[in-house]
Amino acid sequence: MSDNSADYRDGIGEPSTGKRGLSIRPGVVLAVLLVAALIAFVIQNDSRVPVSWLFLSWEGPLWAVIIIAAVAGIVLGQVLSWLVRLSKWRKRR
Repeated sequence: MSDNSADYRDGIGEPSTGKRGLSIRPGVVLAVLLVAALIAFVIQNDSRVPVSWLFLSWEGPLWAVIIIAAVAGIVLGQVLSWLVRLSKWRKRR
């Protein structure tokens, strides 16, 4: 009886034919879809809007205002989460 484990890719699954098929990674597909959605978002939201915050006031494209607000929210959420974890860690010490 011969050892046919060399015929299998990882020792399990289908026998390898020696040909490599086109492999599309799900992460790459997701990235391409997100970029396409972002491009569509920018094209559809190109009107200029006034923005006032505290003592600052300016006018910019709607897409930029929304993206800046979203990124600022994500960053603020991460910083606050880090501060809460740091506070809990200090109390345990």
